[in-house]
Amino acid sequence: MTVVNKALTKYLRTYAEPECVALESFPPISPRHILVIPAFRETTEFAERISATFDSDILIIVIINQPDGEEEPLNRRLMNFFHQCPLVWQNGNLSLFTDTGGALHWLVVDRFSAGRTIDAKQGVGLARKLGCDLAVAVMAADRDSTSWICSTDADATLPRDYFNALDSCPTDAVAAVFSVKHTAPESGDIQILAATVQYERALNYYTAGLAWAGSPYAFPTIGSALAVRMQAYCECRGFPRKPGGEDFYLLNKLAKLGRVHWLKNTVISVTARLSDRAPFGTGQAVKKILDLVEPAEFVYYAPQTFIELRTWIHHISKIWSLIQSHRDPLENLPPHLQGILMEAGIDNLWAHIRRQIDNPKRCEIVVHHWFDAFQTLKFIRRLQDLRYPALPLDKCLQLAPFIRKSSRE
Repeated sequence: MTVVNKALTKYLRTYAEPECVALESFPPISPRHILVIPAFRETTEFAERISATFDSDILIIVIINQPDGEEEPLNRRLMNFFHQCPLVWQNGNLSLFTDTGGALHWLVVDRFSAGRTIDAKQGVGLARKLGCDLAVAVMAADRDSTSWICSTDADATLPRDYFNALDSCPTDAVAAVFSVKHTAPESGDIQILAATVQYERALNYYTAGLAWAGSPYAFPTIGSALAVRMQAYCECRGFPRKPGGEDFYLLNKLAKLGRVHWLKNTVISVTARLSDRAPFGTGQAVKKILDLVEPAEFVYYAPQTFIELRTWIHHISKIWSLIQSHRDPLENLPPHLQGILMEAGIDNLWAHIRRQIDNPKRCEIVVHHWFDAFQTLKFIRRLQDLRYPALPLDKCLQLAPFIRKSSRE
């Protein structure tokens, strides 16, 4: 049995959601592409938009979901919309429809009806996991289908070259992330757009700071703009069942398996809107910005935190030789950086390196696996608490050595 088969078999047997068993009687549709979309309180507009954009053989898995409580009317309307399409197959809470042209298939999952709702503590993470798990099960039955599982949201507009862009990914890429640009809401509310763009600028600034510092985790982490290879998804045990941040945690694990390739020139448009679907993330950040007297008051991590991060990351290549010469692995780092790393528990890493690692390259990899995207974020926040208070975002963009002049405005 190959490594791919082992990872796939173990995942479906041990970690996949129960609905995957229902696909044993699934028809052999052999999709060229698979797209997963969680839908909570969404109109039919996204489905109509996808049908108008793509005409190739695509399977779109839609998880209509909600937490416990009174049924959301939009969820029922969305399900009724799909029931107007030809029904190809049905088993339990799974229904397969096709559009009138037969090019697209919609696998619709009912996780909103009474007795089928999603635990609010697991939220969108479980919805994404369920959709991607079903994609894995479909791909397991048809090895000639795509190796990519694509994830997006109902408020995203995908470019026509969305799927073709994945062909340009390196063979060692375990995941791909697309660029994101927010657009005006249908209401035309300029304030919502301005607040969302402000947060978008902050995210781009953060990613640019990580890249300049030399972090291997310098890529966007947005659930509506990522794709993952099936094998890597299985090895990472899928999306975490979290009500938010599920995209960040999955990509953090994937980056330890291989390359996360950023498709910078393929841009997904996301409609700016207020949202309480997740307890944190873009929706909550936009609300906080809107609560400010002026959006310009929005503060973010000072550039100096990324300069300190760069100092630490450049030091990582010296750790092996320091350990081999029985010296302090953090020697010559500023005391406050040593303190932050010790506080994070890096001492436990030295014992592992001394016992298990036998070459400098592997030592560097192990340190970067420990100092992952989550540790990086905690490192930056600790620097903010101790030494470098947050600054207005415009000030950050003016002062940051990693922001080009044309991007500061």
